Amino acid sequence: MKARARVADLCAGVGVIGLALAARLPSVRVALAELQPRMAELARRNVEANRLGARVSVIEVDLADARASRRALAGASWDQVVASPPYFTRARGPTVPDESEAIARHELRIDLPTLLREARRLLAPSGRAAVVFPSERLTDLLSALDAAGLRPTRLRAVHARPGAPANRVLVEAVKGARSGLTVEPPLFVRESNGDYSEDARAALGELT
Repeated sequence: MKARARVADLCAGVGVIGLALAARLPSVRVALAELQPRMAELARRNVEANRLGARVSVIEVDLADARASRRALAGASWDQVVASPPYFTRARGPTVPDESEAIARHELRIDLPTLLREARRLLAPSGRAAVVFPSERLTDLLSALDAAGLRPTRLRAVHARPGAPANRVLVEAVKGARSGLTVEPPLFVRESNGDYSEDARAALGELT
């Protein structure tokens, strides 16, 4: 990522992804965009706890509301968009009684195509979108990225530990790209002995 890059973390929740990027890359500026006030407040506390307030802001916004999103986040001006969007469709239905958790897990307030169209609006030409998603919905993700005008260029499967099937995928897509898709080596969250892997420790950095 280039120096002084602007990053928008969509569906940020408590801000883990955006904060990890800010902690690892001291020159980037990050906006954490979150719908739910309670989650947004927790994100602000995490920003303060990690002393990143000079470079990380929290924006409460409904990304499915086009007018509100345009007011909150300028289009064609972000170098990178990252997202860990709701994983499950409405057809799966909310399986938890807590409304906040249900909104975070299920596409109750925003679906994948809407989110990715918004990601494309935000990105500058040749900007990159990086998405964490369940491996079982990989085909949905690739199709939705392509339909939104974001060409998938890199894919990495995430495994809980060596020997376990992938349960997540990391996909990077580029606005306006025409290149093919590179499948990278798998990422293991933990080693066979249960310790975090070197890759996982590097991704989390020194976050509090």
